[in-house]
Amino acid sequence: MIAKRANELKDELIKIRHTLHKTPETDFVEFKTSAYIQKKLIEYGIPFEVKAMTGISAIIKGKNDGKTVLLRADFDGLPIKEESGVDFSSEIDGYMHACGHDVHAACLLGAAKILNEHKNEISGNIKLIFQPAEEGAGGALPMIKEGIMENPNVDGAFALHVEPLENVGNIQIKDGSVMASPDDFEIIIHGVGGHGAHPEECVNPISVGAEILRKYHTLSSDYKLPCVVTICSFNGGSCRNAIPDTAVITGTARSLDPITRKKLVELLKKIASDTATDMNASIEFNFNVLFPPVVNNSEMNKIVAESARQLGLNITYLTKPSMAGDDFSYFGERVPSSYFKLGVGNETIGAIYPIHSPKFKADDRALPLGAAIMAQSALNFLNK
Repeated sequence: MIAKRANELKDELIKIRHTLHKTPETDFVEFKTSAYIQKKLIEYGIPFEVKAMTGISAIIKGKNDGKTVLLRADFDGLPIKEESGVDFSSEIDGYMHACGHDVHAACLLGAAKILNEHKNEISGNIKLIFQPAEEGAGGALPMIKEGIMENPNVDGAFALHVEPLENVGNIQIKDGSVMASPDDFEIIIHGVGGHGAHPEECVNPISVGAEILRKYHTLSSDYKLPCVVTICSFNGGSCRNAIPDTAVITGTARSLDPITRKKLVELLKKIASDTATDMNASIEFNFNVLFPPVVNNSEMNKIVAESARQLGLNITYLTKPSMAGDDFSYFGERVPSSYFKLGVGNETIGAIYPIHSPKFKADDRALPLGAAIMAQSALNFLNK
């Protein structure tokens, strides 16, 4: 029933996805995107509320009482200039849907339409969360603080994410830690500037930064920590013959559990501070705690796997987590949840590029499959 209906909606889902793809917006200014999704929900007869400026919380109430399941799709874009070459490319210069959030929103709208058509056969409720700002400030927590997990209380949650390096329709699942906490940091190094001809009279903050960078590069292996530390910018000086007073390093520090996360912050600060002291410099260390790691519930994953089998989709069980991050983790902290991948790659649409690439593409044939597995997983959860 679900697979057939999802396939019937294919053209509609493609139109939705292409419309969203043309107008990517970011961090709580996704007003056109939000308005378009609201328009579709009104068309489908699904009541909703606007949360956290541009987010949308909609609900489908079944005929009978029961549990409540949450289905989440993020819908923000990225500040990346599109080079995909598709005929529905971004119309906003310098911005694109390079992470497939347009696909996520289209799939959830498809699932919403299917589930709403069968609400009289459902026991329980389905909350549909269209979330802003996943790529930046994070829209999940502000929406949660505005009450989306309550009235009725949510019992479990599902979210999918596109995977362009996997063939269309294949489902990837992993128990336990799936994604890391994507924290970031800034180190301001204070030295003593002067003429480049007389470095012995100076304390070069660039040299100090280079030594910090070298030590960070081997931190994971030196301390046997399951983490990733990457320096992403290193700025200091403005001319070729003068040593600057300061230099600034920024980077990302990613871990998969609270203990490692805490240890990592301590090590990053200590290494930078000790290195600077040894070289007669000083530092300011700023650490920005972002989203927690995404951790999957094995029972929720079993529901996704069974749903995939019912729909005839292939399943791959992953053994390694991704060191990327996603604020769906805030849902997983509160209720059992499953965050799984939907393959959207296919050589026939051109070379395959990863998410966040300016050449990123997603095969539209994945849209009804994504809608179907979201709808099927919701029903299987409510019927369990």
